Amino acid sequence: MARKIYTTDDQLLGSYLQNLLQSAGYSVLTQKTRVESAQGGHGFGAGNLNWSSELWLIRDADLASAQQVLQQALSRESA
Repeated sequence: MARKIYTTDDQLLGSYLQNLLQSAGYSVLTQKTRVESAQGGHGFGAGNLNWSSELWLIRDADLASAQQVLQQALSRESA
């Protein structure tokens, strides 16, 4: 069964992490979802639509090692 392992609203970061995991041999899918935020404006259509990317790992057996790859990549990105 597939398991969601990461969600981001940064499309570039989502693509980078997907490519990183796939190049490391993990089977990963990306699902893009629309999220409506209730910020600012008045009346109809006041909310903004944002996109978020969810990374889904196909094999549960890979979960621990895939999360470790993600953590290492994200710690390099924030440094």
